[in-house]
Amino acid sequence: MTSVPRTNKSKTKIAAPSVPERAQRLALFGPPPLIEGEDAAAYDQLLARIFAAVKPVDVIDEMFTADIVSLEWEVLRLRRLKWSLIRARGLGALEDFLDENLEYDLYSEAFADELAEALQDNLPEYPAEDARTLAREVARHKPGAADKVNEMLAGTSLDTDDILDAARASKVKELVQEYVRREPDTVTLISDLFTRAGVSIDGLTADALAEKLDDIERIDRLTTIAEGRRNASLHEIERRRAILGETLRRGVQEIEDAEFEVIETTPAQGKNVA
Repeated sequence: MTSVPRTNKSKTKIAAPSVPERAQRLALFGPPPLIEGEDAAAYDQLLARIFAAVKPVDVIDEMFTADIVSLEWEVLRLRRLKWSLIRARGLGALEDFLDENLEYDLYSEAFADELAEALQDNLPEYPAEDARTLAREVARHKPGAADKVNEMLAGTSLDTDDILDAARASKVKELVQEYVRREPDTVTLISDLFTRAGVSIDGLTADALAEKLDDIERIDRLTTIAEGRRNASLHEIERRRAILGETLRRGVQEIEDAEFEVIETTPAQGKNVA
């Protein structure tokens, strides 16, 4: 006898609310607390993960969940702000250090290029090749070359010192960006400069932050306040569910006790009738 294969009935699964649905439900409590430049996708991901963890069961839970999402986003924002402040002060200190300690050979070519460009821009009748030659002579400190250029630029707002400062500043910014990207040659170069000067990036950053400690302390205080409010909302959800659970347990117990009483009293009633 050939057995008929049984067909497995697929169970119906209820899909969890999507991010747009969650956002729609939370729209009652206001728009997402995003400021210019913040990542809306990251906020949606945070919203989805907190909803999945909390699993709000009613509008009261959703109200507390909205607070939790908003406050956690505020905590993350404040932490980014603190990190950005420390990073900016550290990089600013590094720029100042390089501006004072950068060797001329590292930006002399840039100086020559910028000087040649300035000559061509301000003296279009001057041959380009001659401008480049003269600029290289100034960069190599050929006697009289700088004076000649200053005379040629006398009718403008520029002189060789201004262009030299601009070339050094440009090279400094370039090195700082390469240092941030951890390019090996630049890291080695700056490390050597640190060693010769007897300093470190941590020391430079600490000195630069000395005048910003009050700002950092205020950011930390605001972060602590936001974390406390977030934790309070989580506690309220837990408290509500504990009370609900206890109420349900009492209700179930009362139902069970009532049923037990009916079972016990019914036979006795039957005997009395008899």
